[in-house]
Amino acid sequence: MADVVLGLGSVFCGCQANVFLLELILKGSPDTLYALTCVQYVCIAFLSLPVLLRLKEPHENIEGSSSMWPLRWRRRRIPQRNSIMLAAMAWSVSVANNIALNFDVSVPLHATFRSSSLMVNMLAGYLFLNKRFTLPQVLCALSICVGLIALTLERSRKANAKGGSEFHSDPLSTPSMPTWRGTLGIAILVCTAFCTAGLGVFQEYVFRDACKREAERGVRLTTSAQADDDVSPMWAEALCTSHLYAIPLFFLHPSELFLELANIHSGSRLHVLLNCLTQLVCIAGVFIMSQRTSAFTLTLTLTLRKLATITISIFYFGHYRTMTVVEWVAMVGALAAGTAYAFLPKAHPANEAPRPATAPRGARSASARRRTAVASRSHE
Repeated sequence: MADVVLGLGSVFCGCQANVFLLELILKGSPDTLYALTCVQYVCIAFLSLPVLLRLKEPHENIEGSSSMWPLRWRRRRIPQRNSIMLAAMAWSVSVANNIALNFDVSVPLHATFRSSSLMVNMLAGYLFLNKRFTLPQVLCALSICVGLIALTLERSRKANAKGGSEFHSDPLSTPSMPTWRGTLGIAILVCTAFCTAGLGVFQEYVFRDACKREAERGVRLTTSAQADDDVSPMWAEALCTSHLYAIPLFFLHPSELFLELANIHSGSRLHVLLNCLTQLVCIAGVFIMSQRTSAFTLTLTLTLRKLATITISIFYFGHYRTMTVVEWVAMVGALAAGTAYAFLPKAHPANEAPRPATAPRGARSASARRRTAVASRSHE
């Protein structure tokens, strides 16, 4: 339970601070998102690397050994192939989200697709993880997605009407725009939405598979004197390897990477450092939640975090004074749905029927007593 609370705090605090710092960086250094993502990956990989190492015991320093390195790797808990696949999928999703903006896709449309990830994840869990959801659960998830999309689009419309910079102007409304670019950008967003859901499903599978392996070798772990010290937290291992293995992939586009690194304003270096640290806190919370909860619960948490960000912004900056009826209905409806979802009963998987309620020991129904009496008389 403590891990879940830590994960929630990291997601809601770290991710919000990270978004704020990212906006500050992009204002001074626009078109540097690819390089910033690479810097984040490098920092997260090397800052989390010490969790996978431990000091050698005295008896492990074999006399005459050529290795004088005082550290050794902890035992791996996640298979190498799963770590590599997780790194490749996470990198692909991250880069694809950024690429879509280069195909004349507006930021509001981009945010709309990302806001629909909750329903896509629910569909993926239904198809691939044999999960079942009740009608109230589906309606709550749909209300959250619709509310978040409505808030995003309404804020974008008002910002464009005022000539503000909260969102860029919608390029899809430009008559001279080639149709194929917008179509290709939307296709990338659709693929990315399903890949993001697939990533969540695969993360859940990775942790389930690793826990199953741990259970199978549990006897050996409990009898080992170094069982607790020789393994690292599973979420920390996944966090480090998924970023470490993905770093070489950024050099598939070296010219773009080095050009964007050179374009980062010198005055933004402190913001870049803080952005990397808050990204570490944010993504660590995501991996903790991924290990302790389901993929859908994690997606629900991230979606509610976005909704909380918009709500705080509305009241902190006084935007509620000019909110339309659509915005009020969308915000209140989404918040109410998010609150109600936590109290809804869970549905049982298709291959698992709900357990019937058992009577207390010693209690017997009247029909059972009658059947016993009839059976005893028939034997007399």
